Amino acid sequence: TQEEVVHVPKVIQQTRVQHQQVEQEVQVPVPMTQEEVIHVPKVMQQTRVQHQQVEQEVQVPVPMTQEEVVHIPKVMQQTRVQHQQVEQEVHVPVPMTQEEVIHVPKVMQQTRVQVMQQTR
Repeated sequence: TQEEVVHVPKVIQQTRVQHQQVEQEVQVPVPMTQEEVIHVPKVMQQTRVQHQQVEQEVQVPVPMTQEEVVHIPKVMQQTRVQHQQVEQEVHVPVPMTQEEVIHVPKVMQQTRVQVMQQTR
């Protein structure tokens, strides 16, 4: 009989670690040189000026008011009447005379002569 060696893998539990890349912005102070301008006062000699107050009389023109009568027209409302000539044609019946010839007998007087005959 022949023996055979069989390797059986052993199952081991292990925690799994996952890595995620994270980007992070960090502000790091950097040493900077800064220039500063400093004003140093300079001592100078100066001549001293003295002021004396002097009184001076000045005549200033004063504005004067002057009255003036101004006539302002008064605006009045007025009704406006407009006339417009209108031409209108009107047919008016006119009595018309019509001539008619009528024969009227004329009465004339005549003297009548009677002739009488004598009977014998």
